[in-house]
Amino acid sequence: MCGVIGLIYSEERSDLGRVAAELLKTLEYRGYDSTGAAIQGSGPVHLAKGVGAPSVMVHQLGIAKLGGQILCGQVRWATFGAVDELNAQPHLVRCKTEIYGAHNGNVTNCDDLKTWLTSEGHRVASDNDGEMVVHTVEHYFAQALATLPADRLLDPATRREQMRTAILAAAPRLRGSYAAVVVDPVSRCLWSIKQGSSLYFGHGTDESGARFTISSSDLSAVLKLTRVLVPLAEGEFVEHDAVGYQVYRATDLRGGGEIRAGQPLERKAVRSRLRVKDTVLVPPFSTFMEQEIAAQERTCADVVTTFRGGTEAVRVLSPYLRATPEADLAALAEGLESLRSAHDDAALRRGFRALVDSPPLSALLGRVPVEVKAQGSDAPPEQLASRLVSSEAGLLADLLVGARGTDDLIAVRLLDVIVELRDVESFAEAVDRFVATCGTALAGRGRLLAVCCGSSYHAAKAGALFFNEVARCEVVPVLPGEFRGGHLRSLADGDVVMAISQSGETKDLIDIMNDVAASGRVVTRIALVNNVNSTLAQEKSDVIIPLRCGPEIAVPATKSFMNQLTVLYALALRLGQRRAADLPEGPERAAFQQELAARWEKLPRLPELIRETLHATEAEVDVAARLLYLRPSIQILATRITAVAKEGALKVREVVLNHTEGFEGSEFKHGPNTILGFNTIFGPAQLESLLKKLGATQERLLLEGGARGLPPAALGRLVRAAAEQLFSGASAELTLEDAERRLLHAELEEAALTKELYADYPLIYVTGPDPRDVALTVSQLNTHKIRGSTTVVIAEDHPELRQAAGKAPTNNPAYRSVYVALPRTEDPLLTVFSATVVLQRLALKMSLLKAEHLDRLGIAEHGVHPDVPKNVSKSITVD
Repeated sequence: MCGVIGLIYSEERSDLGRVAAELLKTLEYRGYDSTGAAIQGSGPVHLAKGVGAPSVMVHQLGIAKLGGQILCGQVRWATFGAVDELNAQPHLVRCKTEIYGAHNGNVTNCDDLKTWLTSEGHRVASDNDGEMVVHTVEHYFAQALATLPADRLLDPATRREQMRTAILAAAPRLRGSYAAVVVDPVSRCLWSIKQGSSLYFGHGTDESGARFTISSSDLSAVLKLTRVLVPLAEGEFVEHDAVGYQVYRATDLRGGGEIRAGQPLERKAVRSRLRVKDTVLVPPFSTFMEQEIAAQERTCADVVTTFRGGTEAVRVLSPYLRATPEADLAALAEGLESLRSAHDDAALRRGFRALVDSPPLSALLGRVPVEVKAQGSDAPPEQLASRLVSSEAGLLADLLVGARGTDDLIAVRLLDVIVELRDVESFAEAVDRFVATCGTALAGRGRLLAVCCGSSYHAAKAGALFFNEVARCEVVPVLPGEFRGGHLRSLADGDVVMAISQSGETKDLIDIMNDVAASGRVVTRIALVNNVNSTLAQEKSDVIIPLRCGPEIAVPATKSFMNQLTVLYALALRLGQRRAADLPEGPERAAFQQELAARWEKLPRLPELIRETLHATEAEVDVAARLLYLRPSIQILATRITAVAKEGALKVREVVLNHTEGFEGSEFKHGPNTILGFNTIFGPAQLESLLKKLGATQERLLLEGGARGLPPAALGRLVRAAAEQLFSGASAELTLEDAERRLLHAELEEAALTKELYADYPLIYVTGPDPRDVALTVSQLNTHKIRGSTTVVIAEDHPELRQAAGKAPTNNPAYRSVYVALPRTEDPLLTVFSATVVLQRLALKMSLLKAEHLDRLGIAEHGVHPDVPKNVSKSITVD
């Protein structure tokens, strides 16, 4: 994935390195194989890069102590090229002219580029595709400069023009998805290129009043310095110095009015909807994963509230809004949009006060009764800010600080309700289109296909359960590669393809949506995404359903997964209502509608279920985590809710780095159960026990051999023979004398030693309260525990299940079990939500315990971390 930064100030800063260090550390979850920064001040470019995570390397490389004006930084998650200093970025190249730069993403023709660049005389030092990007731009930049007379070679405006020419020439050469920053050290100008990977650009002033512009592949880095953003689309680049910018098209764009490569584009800056605090860790949490698990009650409530028509404030205030003339509402919307374009706090404050004093808002304030306006208006700004729920909550929270009085505070609340009402209506319209599209498809025997990756795929599997049970229809979850192999060529008119993604930038899904569009079939494309400004949402879909979970910073998906579950469950309810209404009058329709009405009524209790699960299961989850965190392999067996098992297994694999698989419970007996009993997967506890026992045996050999007068050489042979015979199975007796051999036979009990390696294999059972599911789980549990398993049960309390879990087999008095009792719902579908929370917390606690254990042993770079586990990364893309 990687992360890249381009930053320039209007003046040199002695502490630019400190700023660089903070920005690079912000991007650590995107890449931690290597870290680098190119910093330019009044002198030559200073390049510092090396292998390691930014939290360590910014100090080790001395980056934090540097001063300067320009920063090009990068954190790397290695794809092309080894993890070493040569392949670390940025790259400073001087083959034909001098430029420096870095990239994020994958340039897939990296090897071909290296061959071509080498043939053209470039000195390519690494196998890294980032270096190929910089050399390719350098190649065409040098060609463009060669056309200039000598007296114009140093002219900044001319060099900018030539660099634009170079970027346009390089673009067709570079295949893949990437974002890049390149810098011309002579003109002191940066070019930030968005070509298939996320890239954000903003500008502002620092505490001294100096101006700056910043680009980064991650929104959180830009928000560290400014809330003023300039939107960039795929296939565009921005040319920027400290005081200005210009957006250009990098590749031709056809359809709806052709835009040619190189064409300048008008692009106004807007104020971000997010605040810095939306992307930082806050007390009492020590990791983002913990913070985001705790946030699931709130984010789930946001989805449920939106599905059900908005907050209480909307219900109370919407009558006054609906009584407002359309012209006034349009004027208020225009005023809000102008506030988003305010580039500094003073302008924002002026614009807000003008809006409050305008006739439309003054009239609206006058219509709201005094007793309604008084509710909560005396709370401090921080408390009022926490009550803002609309998509403009970040912008509106900024207005509270400069409020002149009660009317200003009430105006902020009214504006929040205006935006929330717009959000709710827009969401309802999208849901209605979803329901109508799916209903029409099903009526015409079309298929509903959900294409997704990773956690989103597991959410789709849960969604298939929801749609089957609630809406009585089939949704087929499928991975992108499987879609190409099993569904693409059999698409038919009337089918529906849903892409489910947190970021909306997953290239595998974008490729599939392109395939669907090119199939020639009339297929509706639907996106369930967290980032409604993403490529999937804006360019590849007919209907967009927002997930509304906000930014998720920890690499493992938690709250985005929970919101996917919530959205899919509510969509199944809505589609079920449509399908029930289409049934003929009769008992079947009445029963169906009654069931749906009961579920719809209980929908607002979902957030409460999440909260209660977190509180009620904490002690048992702690016990289970301590039982499991050093187990090298685990199986999670679910009855009917396989999606939960697979997602739970993914969480453990990601953050604990223990092999874990999720199965449909009944499938375990079809082969995987061979893992039970003695096997060859050993954990640290078993190895420690074996080595201690072997050490005791070797000590006895030395003591007894010494007592028998054996020479030191003989004692050494005995110690080696004991280890060789145990670990290799090869007899070492040929190297021993008769007396030594007799002593070895007397003291070495191989069976006793290898017995130390035995441990019951851990199985985690997840089941809902359905009697049939419980009975199946009881049967599986009894079958497996007599063959050697440790048991953890995650289920609502049930006497038979608890007895089966707790009773030790007669042949295994050391048997261990833990029962994690979920809050009682008597609803198998709600177990999907509560069991998911438990497995997330279990993975988190196991990760913390294992990381502490490995740290205590002094094992460096073990990669166990709840937020940034090794080898995986993701992007914060929501605004």
